[in-house]
Amino acid sequence: MANQITIGRNPQSTIVVDAKYNTVSGNHATITCEGNTLTFKDHSTNGSFVNGVKCHNGSMQIHMGDNVTLGQQYPLDMNEVMSLLGGHAATQRIVTPATARILQPEPIRPQEEYHGTMPEKHMELAIVSLILGFSMLVPMILSIIAIVNASNVESRWRAGDYSGAREASSKAKSLAWWSIVLAFILVFVFVASYMA
Repeated sequence: MANQITIGRNPQSTIVVDAKYNTVSGNHATITCEGNTLTFKDHSTNGSFVNGVKCHNGSMQIHMGDNVTLGQQYPLDMNEVMSLLGGHAATQRIVTPATARILQPEPIRPQEEYHGTMPEKHMELAIVSLILGFSMLVPMILSIIAIVNASNVESRWRAGDYSGAREASSKAKSLAWWSIVLAFILVFVFVASYMA
């Protein structure tokens, strides 16, 4: 029997995870058996959970009966792991009233943990650009579009459109800065032509 197995979406893994589990990395984790000790090592992008405790780019000792979830999606079959590693009886966790609580899976984490935090709206920057570009047509138009994008960030994020929220944030920031730069250029050109 092997003393180490690999788990992930990579077809060369010992346990190959279906590609539909897109939060599982190609080479997500390894489990090593040394004597009667099983060590789970995560080296993934999204991390893993052992009995509800997050393990990300680290190692934890595991036992038969533990709940191991890869990338918030894929529940690891500990029976399959044990069969591949020889099924040592001493690696089984004895469930007592004190340990029963930690063996219960924790509720799914909020969306922010899986998709990062909501991007910056850049609303203040967009408003400043509107003030600076007021009465100048092109900067004012850019500022208005920036404000519209800034106001869409939170609504898109709450609707689950995470890429759309990030795109709106990026547009708000870039358009606001373009408006500010253009306003200064126009003022400089106006002052220069007035003084000439």
